[in-house]
Amino acid sequence: MTTPATVADEAGELEREQQAPSELEGVRAYVLRLLEQGQGLQAIEMLVDLLARLQEAHTSTAQRLKEALRQLDGRRSEKTPANELQLLLSFLSAEGAAPTVSETTQQTPPSPSAPSFASGSADGTGNKPPPRRQAPRGAQALPAHLERREVVVPVPPEQRACPSCGQQRTPMGEEVSQRLELEPARFFVQVEKRPKLSCTRCKEGVVCAPAAEAPLPGALPGPGLLAQLLVGKYRDGLPLHRQQAIFDKRYGVKLPPSTLGDWLAGACDVLPPLVQRLKQKTLQDFLVQTDDTGLRVLDKDDPRGIKRGHLWPYVGEGGNLFVEYTPDWSGEGPQKILSARQGYIQADGYAGYDALFTATSPRTEVACWMHARRGFEKAFRAGEPRAALVLSHIQQLYAVEREATERGLSPQQRGQLRLEKSASVYTDTFALLEQLKPQVAPKTPLGKAITYAQNRYLPLGRFLEDGRLPLDNGEVERLIRLIAIGRNNYLFAGSDAAGQRAALAYTLVLSCYRLGMDPWAYLRDVLPKLGDTRFPAARLAELLPEAWLQQQRQQM
Repeated sequence: MTTPATVADEAGELEREQQAPSELEGVRAYVLRLLEQGQGLQAIEMLVDLLARLQEAHTSTAQRLKEALRQLDGRRSEKTPANELQLLLSFLSAEGAAPTVSETTQQTPPSPSAPSFASGSADGTGNKPPPRRQAPRGAQALPAHLERREVVVPVPPEQRACPSCGQQRTPMGEEVSQRLELEPARFFVQVEKRPKLSCTRCKEGVVCAPAAEAPLPGALPGPGLLAQLLVGKYRDGLPLHRQQAIFDKRYGVKLPPSTLGDWLAGACDVLPPLVQRLKQKTLQDFLVQTDDTGLRVLDKDDPRGIKRGHLWPYVGEGGNLFVEYTPDWSGEGPQKILSARQGYIQADGYAGYDALFTATSPRTEVACWMHARRGFEKAFRAGEPRAALVLSHIQQLYAVEREATERGLSPQQRGQLRLEKSASVYTDTFALLEQLKPQVAPKTPLGKAITYAQNRYLPLGRFLEDGRLPLDNGEVERLIRLIAIGRNNYLFAGSDAAGQRAALAYTLVLSCYRLGMDPWAYLRDVLPKLGDTRFPAARLAELLPEAWLQQQRQQM
């Protein structure tokens, strides 16, 4: 049976054999020659193939242009206007054949940039939720843990006597108002004095307390300053030259950026034992989620002077996570990390993961619905109305997740709810893809989205196996956004070694972020212990972010 694909292949082969030129005049001459030789069918097939390729190239170029213009216009969110989607569904669906926006409850993935198709409904009825209560002002609005500093403002002396009888007025309560204030950070020099004792009778045996171990032996910075450098760069996105300018202009402390760089590197160099322990814990968790993001790295051997390294977050439960750096985008990086693991791994469609999921592998692939949906979003924005049908199905999967969350269901109960409601939607979604596939060119945005999803049929359905498995990799993507904030400011790492140090710092800073901890307080306490050769390795687990947080809560 002759198909468009085989015709295109044959036409392409004939064209190569005949060495037909690609220029228009050459094409014209080539077609005329075929007609003169009585090969009219071959001429038609070649022209159809050429037109198909031109149409495909035009569609691809138009899509890239549209995406570029959307970026320039500032609209980077994946959100699709509900009225736009609803209008397309009304044209595409037979009467009552497909869900409408108002008929399904929208559940957005756990991500700030996730698309939302519902028009504000929280209960699936289409009605707008009641307006939120405004946060109370005054004392109730201020965190209880903040220090309260009382300032008494007395009544002016001329108002203390009663103007009618002259008697001194007596206290009868007070008016109380509050203001939220801030004291900026300040530098100070900590002078450590260790008295020496000796025996005046024996004139020997001088004793002195041992010096406190510093994170960087022989260097000036204390743990608080080192913690600030780490948090400033890897959490707040402040490059060292900006921190140096702040120290100079606001506090009068002049420190060369090169010195700050040496201190930052020294602080990172004491982190590996703790990060390695956190890595071991993460890889033992029920599920490990991963993704990657690029990092520009200076490279004198590259003709451009810069190359693209990669940071790979690996996320487990709670505060368990770690970040790895690789000098390239090779699959060897994640394969080396995850090859010894058994259990579930959730990732996107990067081909470098494929070697981890063979037929005999002890690892189970969990695909990401966020990545699958993204392809249909691109097709929808490119003007492909049929993508709206698929998006409406994916919307229903997230609606079930919202219901489970709002009802406070346990993982086991969530899994049961998925079997009752999501399993049929999952089946219907792939039935729809199978129906659309013959109607769509494979290299169009919609064709690519369909292929991406169908190639991950089983991994995308893995969430039905266990209520603990999320629909998507949104947690990792949120962490990557935090990395991107700093990366966009400090622009590049100076070397592969600097990339490795960045991964160490991001590991602890992002772990604190997931746990809702103050990263400065944590690092301020942990850095001296990591730099102390007397701190027992057996107690290293006490310094892990989650364990440290539990200790702090017990002391409160």
